[in-house]
Amino acid sequence: MAFQTQTITTRSSGNLPIALLLLGGGALLWIRVALHTPGALALLPGADGCLTAGIVGVLLALLHGIPYRTALLWLAAPLVLVQVLASALAGSSFVPVLGIELTALGLFGLPLSRLPRRRPAASRPVRSLREAHPSPS
Repeated sequence: MAFQTQTITTRSSGNLPIALLLLGGGALLWIRVALHTPGALALLPGADGCLTAGIVGVLLALLHGIPYRTALLWLAAPLVLVQVLASALAGSSFVPVLGIELTALGLFGLPLSRLPRRRPAASRPVRSLREAHPSPS
């Protein structure tokens, strides 16, 4: 049985600008909404559930090894669209939910920008144990 080893390459600093943009933009959104409307951060149960699903879904994807950018593009973006539709149907403001979610996604990206990227090593020919230890028969 052959095992693939992983090679550690340089740090994935390309995630840092994305994480900082999400963190700063999200924080500005929900702070602005909280200052202008006192009860804006009191979320409806449906909006709270959507927010939890969005954050936990991306976190689980990251824990399973999906790259940060891929998780944002293929998981977080469709969930944000669903949250926009749910907020529009419920008649509530979507801006606080978006701000909180962007802040959380930015916080996830900060430590990920400091972790080394892992890529599979180039495939080498696998040596068979039969060649090293010929059978006596």
